[in-house]
Order: sequence, then C-alpha cells, then structure tokens
Amino acid sequence: MPFVVAKKIIKSLHAFCYSLCMSKILILDDDLDLLTVVKSLLQKKGFDVSAYSDWHKALGAVRTYKPQVILLDVFLTGTDGLDICKKLKSSNFTRNIPVIMFSSYPNIAETAIYEFGADDFMAKPFEVNDMVRKIRRLLEKKHVSA
Repeated sequence: MPFVVAKKIIKSLHAFCYSLCMSKILILDDDLDLLTVVKSLLQKKGFDVSAYSDWHKALGAVRTYKPQVILLDVFLTGTDGLDICKKLKSSNFTRNIPVIMFSSYPNIAETAIYEFGADDFMAKPFEVNDMVRKIRRLLEKKHVSA
C-alpha cells in the first residue's frame, strides 16, 4: 500500500515540475532584439517560448498556442500594451492567463496592475533570473488555485 501512495505522489510531483519547467510563455514586444534575447534565455531555462512583435499575430497565437503566461510590453508601436492587457483580462478565454507587463518607465507599474489587470510588472532593463522567478511564482499560484 505505501508503494502505491508513493508512486502517486511521485507522479503528481513529476507532472507539477514538468508543468513549471515546460510552461508555454508568449512574449509580445516590438523590440526585436529584446524578443530574440529573452526568448533564447527563457528557452535555456526550460520554457517553451513563442515571441511576437505584432499584436494581431500574437492574438492568433494566444488562441492556438494557449500560453500559460504572457509577457507584454507597455509601449508597442501602433498599439497600447495596457489596452491589450485590459482586453486579455476582460475576455473569458484569456482572463486566467497571468500577464507580466514590462516597460522602461517603472512609474507605470501601479497603473498596469491596478487599473489594467496585469498580474505583475518588471522595469526594463531586467534580469532574466528575476523574470523567471516571477513567471514561476505566477505558475505556482495558478497551479495551486486550479
């Protein structure tokens, strides 16, 4: 009997760890250099990453790729990241996907979180390890509440 219980625990832990390590991350930023670097670094940390510089393409990917976390720049060319966040958080399909917004203007953090529904904020430039910590914290929180 103890073996069966231990086997179930190990299976649950494996599924939990796999979901945190191979989590799908979607990045939306119009800075192509930043997209390339962050995508590469997050992939090296074990994440499955899809990166976009165009909101309309990213929106289609949200529907098909089904990310577990979205990283979203506040200021995008031709589009307001804050409005995108608000749309994501008001849609039944995407409201439960955690959104981490980032910007070179850290004073916008409170607005992004409290008025537009972002789950977290990072000021540019940021350390990838800090971003990974925030992503994992949101994934753990999401996993616990599921």
